[in-house]
Amino acid sequence: MLEAKRIEQTNQERSGLAQQWGWRFRADAPELADVWRVLPFTERGDQRIAFGAVDGLFNQLPFVAFDFHRRPTVTHVHDAWTNKEVNTLDSVTIDSVWVVKLPMALPFFQIASSTDPAFDVDPYPEPQTPDRKFNRWYKLIDTDPNVAAYFLHPELMQFMRKQKLHTWAVVGDDLLAMEHPIFGRTKPDAIVETLGKLVQLVGLLPFQAFAPPPR
Repeated sequence: MLEAKRIEQTNQERSGLAQQWGWRFRADAPELADVWRVLPFTERGDQRIAFGAVDGLFNQLPFVAFDFHRRPTVTHVHDAWTNKEVNTLDSVTIDSVWVVKLPMALPFFQIASSTDPAFDVDPYPEPQTPDRKFNRWYKLIDTDPNVAAYFLHPELMQFMRKQKLHTWAVVGDDLLAMEHPIFGRTKPDAIVETLGKLVQLVGLLPFQAFAPPPR
């Protein structure tokens, strides 16, 4: 019941946001729940739902932003005397996802905060940059260390820490950011704020390193 109310509130807010900015709004976007093999979509859980989707242009870059609902665990409560099931307790997680279209495809890259309780990143390695403090706060997810060396240059690392943009990925020509909202849901202002951060991040990506040679 609580999650249904949360979804309804999110959809109402996103509908108003889309009208304000001239974007498209969709209460349900099931096709977005199974496109990218990155966090949070690679985490376990059923009842996988994409909702509250807005898409359009932001600073001339195509984007889509939405929330992703999943149920990681179900706890069955039994009566101590009869062993009959008397209740079930669902554990539900909702994460916000932003996807910005890039001008060209880049090699796969994903970095995640090592302290985010919403994601299971313990088995993954730390980055190997000269900044040991930075390395301790992050994990590389299924990413070639040689590719990571191009992405994690000092200016980009400084930007990540200053803007608190901790968990993001590049899949082909899609730049994704993921965030687990601490206070229940991601408000419209935060949707726009993160889009602004991603536009800046695009300018820091190593396009020249992976651009095809001129003919």
